[in-house]
Amino acid sequence: MLKPKAIQLPGDVWRSLRHEWLWVYRGPVPQCEVWSAEIPVPAGVFFVERGEVRIRADGKATLVPCGQAFFSSPHLRRHWFAAHTRLLSVGFRSQWPDGTSLFRNALNFAAETPALRKATRQLFTSIHSAQKVVTYRQAIEPSTYSAAEWAAREAAFAAWFGVLIATLQQLGVHPAPQVRTRRRVDQLISWLQSLPLDQTTPSLPPDFPIGIRRAEQLLQQHFGIGLRMFMERRRLDVARERIVTDHATLKEIAFALGFRHASHFTAWFRRHAGVSPSEYRQSGMEQAA
Repeated sequence: MLKPKAIQLPGDVWRSLRHEWLWVYRGPVPQCEVWSAEIPVPAGVFFVERGEVRIRADGKATLVPCGQAFFSSPHLRRHWFAAHTRLLSVGFRSQWPDGTSLFRNALNFAAETPALRKATRQLFTSIHSAQKVVTYRQAIEPSTYSAAEWAAREAAFAAWFGVLIATLQQLGVHPAPQVRTRRRVDQLISWLQSLPLDQTTPSLPPDFPIGIRRAEQLLQQHFGIGLRMFMERRRLDVARERIVTDHATLKEIAFALGFRHASHFTAWFRRHAGVSPSEYRQSGMEQAA
């Protein structure tokens, strides 16, 4: 079977990508032999240096044995670590201006990738110097940098990202181009993404040339959901992520998302996720990959 050709886009289109380097860590996983909750994960890749990992995502199960890498799509997944599992992991966000991921649906598979493994080890050394072990929690701790340190960090991640792209291309996986929409849809999405999370009633950008009914039709046409559902999904995505990664109390998270009472937040979250926020946090807080 012929592999698809790499997409060709003008340089200014590629420059519109927004990159956020989230972590690179190397060490033991914090909790073994327990399935995580269905938690949100960014795009990324991890190498199993000891033990094994089981993944459930996109309706399929994947076993990642020692020595292989798992390429993760930015979606929901569950995972299970064998006893004494040790990972080398990188997490990142790479998104188009409308918020869609550069890797939307093409990942969630395991493979042997020696060149990328070597580049990931080099990235770990570049970011963490002489340290041999850095846990996930340590890797995501907020840090300050000088201008030179920040530039060196960006350059190290960018060089690693180039190897990742080349590796995926060899595996027949290519970045997903930005979804082509009308300019008005782009403006509408950018506006909805910028609204405060505690705002539950949809609104339109100032001087927007169409009314709420037509805006609803455009969103349905391009994304299959309406204005309220778009905002609800955005709020749920943020709730999932903050519950797992944020040190704020659940009550603080509830208020930030526009719930006046924590009990209302609990009922809303359970309706969408199937478990309470506290159960979700307990299952997912220490389940990083």
